Amino acid sequence: MKTKRTTVQDVLDILAKVGEKLDAHAALLTKQSEQNEEIKLNFDKQIKVINRKIADLGDTLGEFAEGQVKPRIISLFRKRGIELEDICEHVKIEKEGKLYLEIDLMLVNTEYMIILEVKNTLREKHIDEHLRRFEKLKNYTPNFMKNYRLIGAVAGMVISESVEKYAFKRGFFVIKPRGNNVIISNKKDFQFKEWKFF
Repeated sequence: MKTKRTTVQDVLDILAKVGEKLDAHAALLTKQSEQNEEIKLNFDKQIKVINRKIADLGDTLGEFAEGQVKPRIISLFRKRGIELEDICEHVKIEKEGKLYLEIDLMLVNTEYMIILEVKNTLREKHIDEHLRRFEKLKNYTPNFMKNYRLIGAVAGMVISESVEKYAFKRGFFVIKPRGNNVIISNKKDFQFKEWKFF
């Protein structure tokens, strides 16, 4: 029995068929890649929408927390012997034309300025950030703050006992809910920390 000899043409035909199959496979991979890219773009868009909604929710909760604290804050400090006259909300301090720091609530009289950070859920990292805010004020004190005795305070709708103690140790007043009201939870003889920048 004779075996058929493979000719150059046979090899070329085989290579052509393999090439067609490779081209078809490459086209399929390209199509899948394009579909994957479209899926990724849609996924990225959905993530952006979710992040925006989470940010909006955070703003709403923050506004709720501030709304609970602001109406009662002056009377709370009056009971502590600190008479306050004015409240400024969302104070932005610029340095060389750029935002340097922000303050949620600033309460003042002729002697004291209370810098208050308000969070829905207060955490240790927020207290550390608030301390850094005072360090930044030490490095750059706007004229309107000079000659004031600055006091730190933090407030939250949810504050764990450990976070509360952490704030006490840092010399901050702590404002938190009790029933349908808010209170300053520091003891009456609490020695708050003062910063004075000239």
